[in-house]
Amino acid sequence: MERQILQCTEDMLDIVAEGRYNLDAQARAYDLMEVLMELYDGIPIPENLSEAAARFCCVYEENAAILSLSFDPSALKEEAAERLKPFEEACNEARFEAAAAASLHEFAKEVFEIWQNSGVFARRRALKELRERAGFKLESHRIGNYVAKTFDLQNAATARFAEAQQAVYRANVAYKVKPEVYGLIAEILIRS
Repeated sequence: MERQILQCTEDMLDIVAEGRYNLDAQARAYDLMEVLMELYDGIPIPENLSEAAARFCCVYEENAAILSLSFDPSALKEEAAERLKPFEEACNEARFEAAAAASLHEFAKEVFEIWQNSGVFARRRALKELRERAGFKLESHRIGNYVAKTFDLQNAATARFAEAQQAVYRANVAYKVKPEVYGLIAEILIRS
């Protein structure tokens, strides 16, 4: 916790020196604010944090006007959107792969039904199409295994899609772009 407070103090000094916020500093400040609100809102902070808290409050009080003027939410949200793009693209690719795997599995089940209930020509035609769509070798006497194999492929693709979705959620920090976060931190530290 002390390291977080000291890092945010340094971030404030960097913002004052550069005249603009950066997204990483804003996200760290938001995270610190959430932790402080959860742990110490209305409760005294531990003694080991008092020195770091006093320094933070001092730096904030000296630079509150500059921090307020330097805050540009549209620039920060634009930066957040740019950082999110590769994650969203990967998520879309994973979504399409999962859909394709689900489609292949459904088709494998259809071919299995054809294999059990149709004539030789229908069976061969269905197996040929399944082989083309599957992209891996299929043996005609093991058609039931391909339903299981495509089910495994579908599950793996769905898991990759879920991981990609989680990466998008973790990478999305646009909600952390809020004004006066440093002021709220200082307020909590002063009250505590």
